[in-house]
This record gives sequence, structure tokens and C-alpha cells, in this order.
Amino acid sequence: MAKSSAKFLIVAAVGLAAGIGVGMLIAPAKGSKTRKRLKKKIMGFADMMQDDLSEKISVFKSAFGGEEDGEEPIEPHQVPKAEGK
Repeated sequence: MAKSSAKFLIVAAVGLAAGIGVGMLIAPAKGSKTRKRLKKKIMGFADMMQDDLSEKISVFKSAFGGEEDGEEPIEPHQVPKAEGK
């Protein structure tokens, strides 16, 4: 069992090295340009996710917090007092 895992790791490492080598040879752009493009795409995706999360949070707050209606949100440790008591 140990021999087969060692063989697998060696084959995987050789395959990874070969893939990196071929990728470097056929890359369409310089590494610095590729990194800049990749960073731009990642940052765009992160901004999109942040905007989506902000929207979901505001919907949640308006549904459960009452902040949108001008009311103060009820804190988890506070219990509203009954009127007239």
C-alpha cells in the first residue's frame, strides 16, 4: 500500500512539472501581464461578491432590524416593555 502511494505522488509531481513547463512554453502573455489580468479578475469578482453581500445584509436588516423604518433595532438582550405597566 505504501509503495503505490509513493508511486502516485511521484507520478503526480512529474505530471505537475510537465504541465507547468508546457504552460510556460505556450503562454500567450508575459507572466507579469498575466498576473495583472488575473488580479483584476479576482478583484472584480471580490467586489461583486461584496456588493451582493451588502445587499443581502441590508435586506436582512430591513426585514428583522427595523432600521429602514426609522425604528431602533431591538438588541438580543433587550425585551420590549409592555405599554401601560
